Amino acid sequence: MRVDFTMVLRALLVCALIAPFADCEENVFSYRTDALYRVDPKLISHVECASWHASVPLPAFLAVRPDGGTVVVAGGRMGAILDTNGAVQSRFDWEGPVATAVAAAPDGQIFVGAGNRVMAGIPSKPLRSWALPEKDALITGIAADSNQVWVCDFTSRMVWRFDFEGLELGQLPPPGAPREEAFIVPSPSFAVATANDGTFWVVNTGRCELQRRAADGHLLEKWTRPGMTTPGFCGCCNPAFLALMPNGDLVTSEKHIPRVKIYGPDGAFRSVVAPPALLSGDDGRPVAVDRSGRVLVLDGKSIRRFACKPEKSP
Repeated sequence: MRVDFTMVLRALLVCALIAPFADCEENVFSYRTDALYRVDPKLISHVECASWHASVPLPAFLAVRPDGGTVVVAGGRMGAILDTNGAVQSRFDWEGPVATAVAAAPDGQIFVGAGNRVMAGIPSKPLRSWALPEKDALITGIAADSNQVWVCDFTSRMVWRFDFEGLELGQLPPPGAPREEAFIVPSPSFAVATANDGTFWVVNTGRCELQRRAADGHLLEKWTRPGMTTPGFCGCCNPAFLALMPNGDLVTSEKHIPRVKIYGPDGAFRSVVAPPALLSGDDGRPVAVDRSGRVLVLDGKSIRRFACKPEKSP
């Protein structure tokens, strides 16, 4: 192999000339995301007012019971009912798959998504269960009103409707629906939440889209808010979790840039409940809303409660 010593000497000379300046100039091609994590303090509407231990070994999902505002937390094969101050009222468990979602109905029943099964019932009694039509289903979202349960399945990208005994009432999209009605779900973030008026909200994460559906499943309205700035949903799979305020506003929780925010039903950005600086890690945080409109966030093994900042006197 013949070496061109002239070229080698030229390369060494160039390196020698630029070395003193290597640490002096900013790398304009560096990948910086710091600005995406910063939130204007003027946009933050809430302040943390309480925090308590989730009281189960592997807390992963959160709900509030409409009957009295008590909190349901589930993870692994165990769940707990906590009062509004975090004290344990009761515990429940089950055999089979671990929890992948949890919801509470107005009559006090608990619904736990566990892999491809729904576990249902009153926590003081053994839970009944039923399987989804998709054999390899993975439930990632569940919500209930007074007489039906909505279940999001990541595997089939379907939303199933059942009565409280597991009788199938319908599916979204319905059989034969056009392709544009399909849910785009690139990762296991597929949430649903119920509103006080009997309607449901479903997240179409691949489009950063939220859909309001009637009790029978037909579409009432939808909006999308993709974007890297604070008012938008970043990435391909957000929001990861969803809850409803008593006034109909939506509480969203994002992953990757973890933040909890509030939107109007029409998609208007309202405010930030918890910015990334207040949350640990980059995973989405399960959220719920109590009867007073305070936002509950499951952050690691703690349940944190956020209330609106008090208004300043003029």
